[in-house]
Amino acid sequence: MVKKIILSLLLFFCLGTMLSFAQQEKDTVILNLERELKEAKIDTVKADILFNIGSRLFGRDNPRAKNLLNEAVDLLPEASLNNGLRGQIYQYLAAINNDQGNYPIAMTQFIKAKEQFDITNDSLRIANLHHNMAILHNFQGNFELAKENLFKSIHINTIYKDTISLAHNYNTLGEDYGMTKKPDSALFYFDKSKKLFAALNDQRGLNNVKAQLAKFYLGLGDYKKSIALFKECVDFGVKNEIPIYQIIYSNKLAWAYKEAKDYKNALKYCKQSLDLALKNQHRQWIFNGYLQKSEIEEAIGNYKDAYASAKLHKIYSDSIFNKKNIRKIKELELTYAFKKQKLKDSLLFAKEKEFAEVEIENLSIKNKVKNQWLLFGGLGLLTLFLIIYLVRSRKFAISKKKLQEQFSQDLINGQEEERSRLARELHDSVGQKLMLLSKTTKNLGNENAEQLASSTLEEVRTISRGLHPSNLERLGLTEAVNALVYDINANTDLFFTEEIDNIDNTLSKEAELHLYRIIQESLSNIVKHSEAKAVKMEIQKKENSINILVSDNGKGFDIESKYKNMSLGLKTLFERARIIGAYINLVSNHNQGTKLILEIDY
Repeated sequence: MVKKIILSLLLFFCLGTMLSFAQQEKDTVILNLERELKEAKIDTVKADILFNIGSRLFGRDNPRAKNLLNEAVDLLPEASLNNGLRGQIYQYLAAINNDQGNYPIAMTQFIKAKEQFDITNDSLRIANLHHNMAILHNFQGNFELAKENLFKSIHINTIYKDTISLAHNYNTLGEDYGMTKKPDSALFYFDKSKKLFAALNDQRGLNNVKAQLAKFYLGLGDYKKSIALFKECVDFGVKNEIPIYQIIYSNKLAWAYKEAKDYKNALKYCKQSLDLALKNQHRQWIFNGYLQKSEIEEAIGNYKDAYASAKLHKIYSDSIFNKKNIRKIKELELTYAFKKQKLKDSLLFAKEKEFAEVEIENLSIKNKVKNQWLLFGGLGLLTLFLIIYLVRSRKFAISKKKLQEQFSQDLINGQEEERSRLARELHDSVGQKLMLLSKTTKNLGNENAEQLASSTLEEVRTISRGLHPSNLERLGLTEAVNALVYDINANTDLFFTEEIDNIDNTLSKEAELHLYRIIQESLSNIVKHSEAKAVKMEIQKKENSINILVSDNGKGFDIESKYKNMSLGLKTLFERARIIGAYINLVSNHNQGTKLILEIDY
């Protein structure tokens, strides 16, 4: 959460130099521009005015700014000579979409902006775009691509001696090295950025470096330095009467206090940020603030207040992102109410007509009552037989399902037994013979034969460990999972983040084996299919349950089509979860990674 807040702020700074913080002056300019727009007749002139209004609304009213900028793009002809204007419009649209979390759309629009600036040979704007794309890559964990874009930006800014842009470049590069666990390089670039901002007497730039350093020290666990620097950032916002600085840095200071487990001060600065956000109607920071307050209250143990804050977070989130859906629902409700009333009137008329016809029939033919009773009796018997048939069918279906589940469980257990037997055979028989062969070839002095025997022995041992996890019996479930993560981390390019609680002797031996296999299959799928750069593994032991999260930032997949054509590996994974009575949920979307959530009661 802190990482995303800082990256969002940095992207805001890159375009923020185009904005004025004087609210009254902005409003006057916008009013004058709106009057000019009403009088404009030419589309390119209208597009230019719409861009000027949208750029001034950026950071204040992003939804309106987005609509105006999209309208400006539509007004510009395809063969327009105003490539520079089109590029600037795409640049602002990208920044807004980034702020809203629409990262793929933001990247597409940054690329479109670069295409326009390439036509006009506007090198400084291209450098600025490379910087912004680097920030976007940092959001998605693509640190190498981020550095590649940053060095391109630095190269251009060095040629044109754009000192202030270089200062921002070095600041972001320092952050990038900090996130990739290279503290010496991070501090080196932070220092270069700080010196350039100091030479320019750019106090806001220096304040931004302090914010990045505060985040850097927070990542190292040096809460004292982090808190001190964030406090200086807050004081800067108060001294210069910049409400957005006070909101953002109070929010980040609250996170730092929360990490230091100083919940009293965390709650204090969280409320300070939230109150200012509510006063200034900064919706993004309002729902971020309520989410933060909910987490702090939960950490304190104030579950009632935590729940109330979580509800307010959802309300503000919905109010921003779901207005169209709400309006559509209201339209459907009105349509449904009208049709329902119409159907009700129709049914009432039909009933009255039916009643009159029955009365006439009863007066004319008294014997019809007897026939009706016979008819109803027959229908009753038919209904009874139908109910009996449905009950029996349901029982048969339940019985069939239980048999299938038992068969699947027996099949998996049989598979595990066979794996164990094969692992023992490989270890005790083939392994021993290969070990003897290796010693014999060594005594004979045949190096090639000795090397071949040793590598074959190691392959047999690897196969044996894969068939049956001996670490599980020798070390316990917790260390077995740690060993599995360590092995994949050592042999792949994946970046692992893990938080694994001790869960030994919590579950039965059979359940531990099934849980290990589920984690093993999940990590194997990530390595084989996800094309991910980073993996997060969390195993938390609660009072009555074990909660497991395995997530990656890979290419993801369409979950609905995957369920329809489920592979054998996924079927086995879900079946193992059912056997140990675990709740399992798989969440994935294209280009948004995959999450496996598992909850086991004990």
